[in-house]
Amino acid sequence: MSATNEPTRIDRYGARCIVIDEQDAVLFIGRSAAADRPARWFLPGGGIDPGETPLDAAVRELFEETGLRVPPADVTGPVARQHYHADRESGPFTQENQLFLVRVQRFEPHVSGGDAYEADFEFNWIPATEFGTTAGFDHPIESLTQLVKRLIDGDVPTEPVHLEPAGTPADAPAA
Repeated sequence: MSATNEPTRIDRYGARCIVIDEQDAVLFIGRSAAADRPARWFLPGGGIDPGETPLDAAVRELFEETGLRVPPADVTGPVARQHYHADRESGPFTQENQLFLVRVQRFEPHVSGGDAYEADFEFNWIPATEFGTTAGFDHPIESLTQLVKRLIDGDVPTEPVHLEPAGTPADAPAA
């Protein structure tokens, strides 16, 4: 619900993966800071295509964005849900993401498909203990940090938990 008690309009549904390695670091994709842009880090994933299940989308997006092929049986969840809000030229946009857990041995990620803009992605394995000091997250990181620590401890939720929204708050005043 929004601040006006109206239901949040969902423009697109997505699936993202919380990829945790044996060192308990989480894989983020995006970009490092440069002179012309700030850092931006997010979990691998994207939109669910027509006829695709959220799990199928998570597996496909993980391969396209990181080169990692995992069988659906090795993916747990969804373990969380999170709204992503953005202001686009066409107006406000909201994507509802389902987040899945994937435990892996650390690997060297690479883009292996998907959209042209993904070709410039960088990769960053970030320990949960460093989320709070890492620049480039587009949302409050506390709820994701708590969830990741819970997942590392083997406490996988039986129902998806709701994380704080990412992106621009849905009811933030226009700039």
